[in-house]
Amino acid sequence: MRKFLFFFLLSATVLVLGGAGCITVGGSAPAAIDGGVFKSVDGGLTWAQRTQIFAIGGERKDFSKDVMTGLIFDPADHNALYATGINTGLLFSYAGGMAWQRPEQIKAGTVSSVTVDSKNKCLIFVALGNLIFKSEDCSRSFLAVYQEGRPEVRLTNVVIDPNSSLVLYAGNSVGDFLKSTDGGKNWVVTKRFENPLAKVIINPTNSKIIYVATQEKGLYRSNDAGENWTEMNEGLKKYGGAYIYHDLVLVDPKAESFLLASQYGLIKTEDAGVTWEAIDLLTPPNGADIRVVAVNPKNVKEIFYATPTTFYKSVDGGLEWGNQKLPSVRPPSFLLIDSNDPKIMYLGFGQPIKK
Repeated sequence: MRKFLFFFLLSATVLVLGGAGCITVGGSAPAAIDGGVFKSVDGGLTWAQRTQIFAIGGERKDFSKDVMTGLIFDPADHNALYATGINTGLLFSYAGGMAWQRPEQIKAGTVSSVTVDSKNKCLIFVALGNLIFKSEDCSRSFLAVYQEGRPEVRLTNVVIDPNSSLVLYAGNSVGDFLKSTDGGKNWVVTKRFENPLAKVIINPTNSKIIYVATQEKGLYRSNDAGENWTEMNEGLKKYGGAYIYHDLVLVDPKAESFLLASQYGLIKTEDAGVTWEAIDLLTPPNGADIRVVAVNPKNVKEIFYATPTTFYKSVDGGLEWGNQKLPSVRPPSFLLIDSNDPKIMYLGFGQPIKK
């Protein structure tokens, strides 16, 4: 029988540091201000809300109530962060989550995805509704480079090839996979998955290898830059609910190992989806509503995941688990670990659950 490790803090004092967006917690935060982005510098033991906006005049000075959808690092500078949320516009911080800013052209609306070029930090693409915008001057100005012709269809993903600033990929809410080879000027659909595209991942060791997670039809892999695709689903069939996507992490790019969070639970592959193995959790299969998952990039045995109320950690690859309350009463929407310093982590929180 697995031992249940209580290595997290079981209780903590809520400390108000003064001003919106400066709340340090080890348990639950007050419901009125428990949205936005939280940061930990001790591997998830304690969390501090980081939602202050550098604003002028009467503009909103924090996003502590906002519903967040995503967060990415600038590949060349992990102090530079880009956050997205529902009706939040685009947010960016050049100080590790302090003093957030909004670009003038994207101060509102729901941004579904943002990507930053690994070779040029001022080259940024943003998916907003049925449009893709491009900035070449570090978010000072944006120009629309793609518009989906069907107004009801929204863009869900946009990513840049780490080896070529001219090559971009995008996905949308009806399952079309798009590709541009001229920096976003022209786009073609190379595959129709006929299910919303939830995530697009480029293998950093070989950018021709691309992975796609659909919302309800499993995972797919391309080894020729999106022209042809194979399923990664055969080994998932024995796990009921495994096709219902919650989150996906590329653990080892060379081995093409993944950790999938699905309706079933946590499932891992170490051979690009040829075989899959379920990770034993404290809850039975289909018994944990896992919203986000992350793996320490410097120690792959250190796994984190979160349900709507609880934050879990394993230090032995999932054999034993410890837990603590989340720093919010909202369900988590993303969990991001800094590969340069894995003690630094970011949590975002989504729509409050209606009781």
